[in-house]
Amino acid sequence: MAHHTSRFLRVVRWQHIRWGLVFPALTFALWACNSHELQVPKPRPQQQTDFEILVSPDRMVDIVFLIDNSPSMDPKQRALAANFPRMIDVLKKLDGGLPDVRIAVVSSDMGAGGGEAGGNCQYVLGNQGIFWGNDPDADPNFQNNKYATVKHIKNGCGLNSGARWIQDGGSSGGSKNYQGDISEVFSCLATAVGVNGCGYEHQLQALRVALNPIVGDEKSGQPPINPQNVGFLRSKAYLAIVIIADEDDCSADPNFDTNDGMFFPRTLGDTASLRCATRGHVCNGQAIPNYDPNTGYTGDQPFVADFSKCDAKEDGDWDNEKKPRDYKWLPLIRVRDMVDSVLQVKPRPQEQILVSGIIGWPEGSLDGVQYRIDKDKTSMPVEQQNLWDYMPICTLPTEKSADGNIYRAYGGFRLKKFLDAFKREDANLFSLCNTANFPDAMTQIANAIVKKLKPGCVTYPLIDTDSSEPDIQPECQVLDKIVCDTPGKGECLRTGYIEKPLPECRTRDNKRLDPNNPDLNSVNNDDISRPCWYLVYDKDPNAGCPHAFRNQKITALRKDNKLAPPGTVLGMQCLTCALPITSSGQSPCPALDSI
Repeated sequence: MAHHTSRFLRVVRWQHIRWGLVFPALTFALWACNSHELQVPKPRPQQQTDFEILVSPDRMVDIVFLIDNSPSMDPKQRALAANFPRMIDVLKKLDGGLPDVRIAVVSSDMGAGGGEAGGNCQYVLGNQGIFWGNDPDADPNFQNNKYATVKHIKNGCGLNSGARWIQDGGSSGGSKNYQGDISEVFSCLATAVGVNGCGYEHQLQALRVALNPIVGDEKSGQPPINPQNVGFLRSKAYLAIVIIADEDDCSADPNFDTNDGMFFPRTLGDTASLRCATRGHVCNGQAIPNYDPNTGYTGDQPFVADFSKCDAKEDGDWDNEKKPRDYKWLPLIRVRDMVDSVLQVKPRPQEQILVSGIIGWPEGSLDGVQYRIDKDKTSMPVEQQNLWDYMPICTLPTEKSADGNIYRAYGGFRLKKFLDAFKREDANLFSLCNTANFPDAMTQIANAIVKKLKPGCVTYPLIDTDSSEPDIQPECQVLDKIVCDTPGKGECLRTGYIEKPLPECRTRDNKRLDPNNPDLNSVNNDDISRPCWYLVYDKDPNAGCPHAFRNQKITALRKDNKLAPPGTVLGMQCLTCALPITSSGQSPCPALDSI
């Protein structure tokens, strides 16, 4: 992914604070086999597929929950807390038990501009992207708990004094930094963020600042922002990000020259939600009509569009010299900048990062769903009912939040664009339109993590290249990719791997191993025959590949049956069906279902 320099990354000064983030550009390398090409491509639905699978994953996962802490969020936070045990239960069922986990919580409150919005947004930088933890030196009564401490709640939510995240070595016997049950500790943290955060939610900015802590620099004059987060991320651990938010992201540069002064208190006749939506969304490829940043919504009738024809605004830069009337420019921080900032925290982001979100998004089909600007006659306080507002896409009148409003969620186009940038085979977007969705969402998010920790599962159905032989006779070219610490030096490629081609395992009489019951002892235990790769149908419901077609798993057999170094990957080119298996576990290539 190309790196774009965000306006926010420039050095910005306000109220004696200098904000400077440097996010290095990312370099990606594509693997290509140097050996022979595969057989002549066959007509669809067959294709040549490049993919990678772990054969010896690191059993370490760093999980970050970004939790919206604006006033409407308390029923959603309670639902998250109640269903978190489902995630832990899934992780505990892994072969070997609970992996080595770290779990952190960060709120959406990054303030709004220089504090000019007042109210819950008056504190510059809000909670500063700090992980919520049991900091004995922080004052929970200082500036809306600016330093995100829970020392005053239930003995610090069970965290040891000084702990800024949950740490549990799991079945490996590593250290843990809390007392009691891990689910109860997290549930306490998830609700401790509260609902007094700024209503101009900066979910994506809070997330990237949390993952790129700013420790300060005396030479440049940059003050520390969130040094408390240093040490959370582990280079070899997987990073799982979970976003919980009922409104869209409104991340903006704190400098009013860049954010167009959107946070200044004005009598414009519009809500904070509408200010963010009109600046961050487009419908039918155009800016939201009848909106001017200086006068607010100028239409005398509601604006309605098909939800499916609206999207996050990404193009254009704000330039107040142009004084736009149609509002094509984008005063918010570009989503792609946020994506780049998250990608760069891991050496192999495509393999190591999982992102999911439970956000404002319609359940099921988008047909009939409206994007609407109107006056919300259910809004509280009553004065808000006379303001033009970005209308929710769903409500639950029987549930109310602490601010007196009914349960609602708003279309999160910027959040969806962020999630789409990390979308893989598994679903990573779940609707917040009903708290009843939380159990399934938390289970699926946990399953996606589990799949990363299960070595060798092959999602794409392998094509049988020889129907005269029993079972599948796959055609694959396989590379052993072993993690190394000196990229670009010696055998260690710039990708951070040592790559070596592997032959397919053969028995002493030159036969393929039976995938139903491979006899590993039939392969010579020498440097010529091993390491090699083989196919196996691993039906173990926990340690195996229950979600893969026919429980397919490709792994490597090594001399003396040794395990590969942690983090080792098999890079593959295989002849496969053109599509992954369906949700019912069937192959989309009908002929394969009967193989």
